[in-house]
Amino acid sequence: MRHSRTDGFTLLEVILAVAVAGFVLSAATTFLVSISSIWAEREDRYFFEDHVDGVNEFLKASFTHAGFEIGSSSTGTGEEEQGSAGSGEPVETDPDEPPQLSVNVGETDGKPDQNTGSSNQSNGLLQTAEAPISWKKTPGSAGFDDPLLSFKLNTAPPLLVGLNQSPFTKVEIYLHHDDNDGLSMLWFSNLQEEVEDLSDLRRTQISPLVKELRYIYWDEDFEQWEETTDPKDGEGDDEYLLPRYLKLVFEYEGETKERVLAIPVPMQSALLF
Repeated sequence: MRHSRTDGFTLLEVILAVAVAGFVLSAATTFLVSISSIWAEREDRYFFEDHVDGVNEFLKASFTHAGFEIGSSSTGTGEEEQGSAGSGEPVETDPDEPPQLSVNVGETDGKPDQNTGSSNQSNGLLQTAEAPISWKKTPGSAGFDDPLLSFKLNTAPPLLVGLNQSPFTKVEIYLHHDDNDGLSMLWFSNLQEEVEDLSDLRRTQISPLVKELRYIYWDEDFEQWEETTDPKDGEGDDEYLLPRYLKLVFEYEGETKERVLAIPVPMQSALLF
């Protein structure tokens, strides 16, 4: 009698095949985890870069449009067009040294600033304040409190919510920095009836990653740039020098990035077309 014999895998071959399959699956899993980690770190890195650039572009656009408004008639006087003190003589400036602007700081009552002059550009339809960005104390602040950089926008940006999308809303903004909350905007609109205290201002956070806010001045004595974290005193008691640049220092997970913004200085002799 003949017995049929069926070929098959031995126990050793089965164990070896299972070991090889487990090694392949382990390697594939490690590869997928590594790729996922690299992609996550890449997205996180580009998120920080995009955030820094976004904040920089937003503030740059806000500074560019600060102080401009549309007027229906000419409100400028001959003295304003003549220049400083109505002397009619051009103001001489040194092109190698940026000008230092001294700003008188006073209390604000939440109404349009009557002391801020305006100069007509072109045919008088477009008007701009003499100091688009200035130092100003917040409503209700104490006398020893430092002023904040303040500017007005003819149209509220979409970042400032709670205005019911009114097309005629003008806002006055204060740049405020806090070590815990980062950079924020304290602001109020012309639709508010009373702005007498700090609690009447609205707060909009721009970036919690701004760890430092520095002001860059030109030191005429030493002929070099100077960075400070506080406003630099001017000649008078309540006068502060307007910085030429504003430096933002961002920090995220041990990585630091810096951006520098120029403070616009109005040129009374320049025409807008």
